[in-house]
Amino acid sequence: MTAEKEDYILWLVLANFYMGITMNTNRKSHLWMVCLAVLFLLLLLLSCISMQVGAKNISPDAIVKALFFYDSSKSSQVIIRTSRFPRTLAAIMVGASFSVSGAIMQGTTRNPMASPSILGINAGAGFGLALALIFFPAASLNMTVLCSFLGAALSTAIIFLVSSFGRSNSQPLKLALVGTAITAMFNAVSQALAVGFKLSQDLTFWNAGGISGIRLAQIRLLFPYTLSGLIIAFFMARSVTILSLGEEVAVGLGGKTRQIRFFSSLAVLILTGSAVAIAGPIGFIGLVVPHAVRALVGMDYRKVIPCGMLAGAVLLLLADIVSRLIHPPFETPVGAVTALIGVPFFIGLANKNRKRGEK
Repeated sequence: MTAEKEDYILWLVLANFYMGITMNTNRKSHLWMVCLAVLFLLLLLLSCISMQVGAKNISPDAIVKALFFYDSSKSSQVIIRTSRFPRTLAAIMVGASFSVSGAIMQGTTRNPMASPSILGINAGAGFGLALALIFFPAASLNMTVLCSFLGAALSTAIIFLVSSFGRSNSQPLKLALVGTAITAMFNAVSQALAVGFKLSQDLTFWNAGGISGIRLAQIRLLFPYTLSGLIIAFFMARSVTILSLGEEVAVGLGGKTRQIRFFSSLAVLILTGSAVAIAGPIGFIGLVVPHAVRALVGMDYRKVIPCGMLAGAVLLLLADIVSRLIHPPFETPVGAVTALIGVPFFIGLANKNRKRGEK
């Protein structure tokens, strides 16, 4: 067979493979729109419930007045404006950030177990934040977010370096093990520094993960980071879809893999770094949500990312509401609630990939 015929057959296979993926996702286009609409309605409903429930239940009428006709003399309206409204916005932005980050990581590494918490990016961001608390105790919130970015960048660099080696079926489990080691290392160093510099209580409170103490000033700081990270993710959606088909297929279809990985990593850094700096390392949202969304809308990340953004916000809002209702008037850390969902899911996923690697 001549070289020209071999090239022709290769391009034909690649084209058919990509067209098959596209046709499969097109069949789910109607379901995608339904999924998007349902998630949006759920988000509105849970946002209302989030502002209503807590140590003191507040009526819907008081919520409307607090948002549009604010009266500082009414205690219920003060609670909404200073606490529950910022908390609701934080849950939406942080949940969206973690879920979109997880979707991008799973697409670019082709690892179904990839997420900011599993692969150690949350722990890296926490390490950067611990350094900020120690060496820059009077630093602004912008400075702490920057340090969180740098810690997340270190973890991301290690993970993407590891993902560039090996092509065996055990690669997903290998990355998960590397992520576990990175998490243990950064957590151990962070705790040692916290004990040495007498910051254990601050770091322990932050490590629990939560959005209960967030105020509007922090929301104003978080919003530009979240928006810019999501914009990058939306622009990279098509490229992530191509890369998720495999390195060779992506190159054959004209994808510039290094640029895709760079901008995808940038989106993950911005979204994860800012979310962790504000809310702590809330785990498993970035693992569970992308799998659930892909099962509904297919492998096209132009659909996975917007649906995952809404689904992540819905999941964290729901977890935050549950954390307030478990033992009122006390609150359970929201990270514990998400772990109740994520840990069994992760074990099942790891077992599934282990069995697949044994075949």
